[in-house]
Amino acid sequence: MARITEHDSSKIFDAAREWRDQCLIAGKSLVWRDRDVWTPSNLQRFKACFIDRPDTSKDKNFEQKFKAQLATENEDVTRLACELLFVYFLFPTSVGRQRKTGLIREVASWRSIEIDGKGPLFDAFDTGIGNPGLVYNTGRPNELTYLARFAITVANKPEAERVELLHHHLRARAMLDDLAEAHRDEFGRPPQLRHILLYLLFPDDYERIASEDHKSRIAEAFREMIEGEAPDDVDDQLKAIRQRLTEFLSGHELDFYWEPLRPCWYTDGESETLGALPALHIKQQIVLYGPPGTGKTYQARDIAGSLIRQELLKQWGPGRFFSTPEPKLSELVATRTHRVQFHPGYGYEDFVRGLQIAGNGQTAYRDGVLLRLVDEMQRESVEEQKIPAVLILDEMNRADLSKVLGECFSLLEDRDTEVQLGGHDEKPRKVRLPARLYIIGTMNLIDQSLEHVDFALRRRFLWFFRGFSREDFLAVSQKRWSGLLETRQLRRGWEKVEAEFETLADRALRLNEIIDGNSYLGSQYEIGHTYFCDVVSFAYRYLVSSEKRRNRVLFNSRGMALDPVDTLWRYSLAPLLTQYLSGIDSVEREAILTRAAGVLLAGEGS
Repeated sequence: MARITEHDSSKIFDAAREWRDQCLIAGKSLVWRDRDVWTPSNLQRFKACFIDRPDTSKDKNFEQKFKAQLATENEDVTRLACELLFVYFLFPTSVGRQRKTGLIREVASWRSIEIDGKGPLFDAFDTGIGNPGLVYNTGRPNELTYLARFAITVANKPEAERVELLHHHLRARAMLDDLAEAHRDEFGRPPQLRHILLYLLFPDDYERIASEDHKSRIAEAFREMIEGEAPDDVDDQLKAIRQRLTEFLSGHELDFYWEPLRPCWYTDGESETLGALPALHIKQQIVLYGPPGTGKTYQARDIAGSLIRQELLKQWGPGRFFSTPEPKLSELVATRTHRVQFHPGYGYEDFVRGLQIAGNGQTAYRDGVLLRLVDEMQRESVEEQKIPAVLILDEMNRADLSKVLGECFSLLEDRDTEVQLGGHDEKPRKVRLPARLYIIGTMNLIDQSLEHVDFALRRRFLWFFRGFSREDFLAVSQKRWSGLLETRQLRRGWEKVEAEFETLADRALRLNEIIDGNSYLGSQYEIGHTYFCDVVSFAYRYLVSSEKRRNRVLFNSRGMALDPVDTLWRYSLAPLLTQYLSGIDSVEREAILTRAAGVLLAGEGS
């Protein structure tokens, strides 16, 4: 149903088919063809050492824990662990081939087992299917637990039943759902491998989506396209939606992560149970808050665009919506999105209404941004009045919000009532906020802690924290790098530097964990991913100075920072942290800076 991806994925599907036939059905091996690796006994031994003996300590990384858990097991259980990792790594595009094969070879080396990471089987790691997000990486033990339990359940069935099960997607889905429900009860969140395995095994019946939340949001955005009663299962809903979409987009390669479908439902940086977009539908007012440099304004525009497009799809119907040229849709979204930048001097008279000097020298009341927008919406045509408008209040906590909003404060909670404004000319002025006006605020916690936000204001919004994002750092860095390639300023492809950027992403994540756990700092002082993206410009300058002599860009073969990362630290990150720590003892400040530099520049403690 959805085999189309950004790259040729045929080798991934070939590997998944080999895993099904050779491992799940025959009990053999993917890598070591002469070994019986995926046997019930080996799977039970893996369960005993890994699933039944979880290591939840926080002072060791995954590799250290995994090595200790496998220490007493035989070679075939180690081989099984390697192949479980192989299956786990088939889907994600967020990890490159070098890192995927590197971890598998490291696990094999614990038993002095040789693996040819350059063999044809590992060509499946050249690309990937999609990005399952940070939780898939940080929750690796939980995902491997789910994968192993699936394999154990299959292996315990007679061979004829295994064959039937693994060739019938509804039976396989029922089993995966039962395991997923138990997994959710145990770990508090659904396994992403439930969706990944269905896609790898049955790519013609399922979407390349690893997130339960993404599937729900897509179904919600396009549900009105389903003819008749919608199926109960979200995967069946997506299948029905795809069938309808092919009627209106017959000339397109359909993928819910691509244009023109993506803007109707997707907003960056979401992994919560309740995403910002559905929250905006529910409450009509949300706030994105967090440290600087985390893309809150960009995400606010993204959310606004998705909200407007969803409503246009409902009001216009799929025929008109999908036949409208993208530039015209983008223009309409832009005209329905309004942004105000708050600052300490911003007041009630700017936002709502106030006395100002007219051309004749007399004072008169003039409407501010909010009232002008309300008046514009009231004068719109009948068709326009069905389309939402979004007002973005950027860095809203830099102003005194209670004074800026004044009487309109209560209107945020009750859109059905009018409020009379305090000052007026000849007759009192009353105002009501339109039901189709949505408000998105952004807040930098450096400017003002959330603790100082009025409780009445908190009640009128739903709040979403935005911190450092490893995925966003890599995506923005790749986009900037690709831009340099397109303009021929660079000749080295992204695939040649991807592993080094992943290393920097891991170290940036570790650096922010240290900041988050420090008593003088905390999550509001995390360093946003946009700060780290400056390393692309530093790397460009580093490479063009002598392209032929630079085999590596960010780190040398020993993992020590090269000039671009050192420059990023010296002229951007270190001064920022120094400012954040300016109020503490100089000895303690230097100790924190030294530790932070060690993590970023040398990988200490990673």
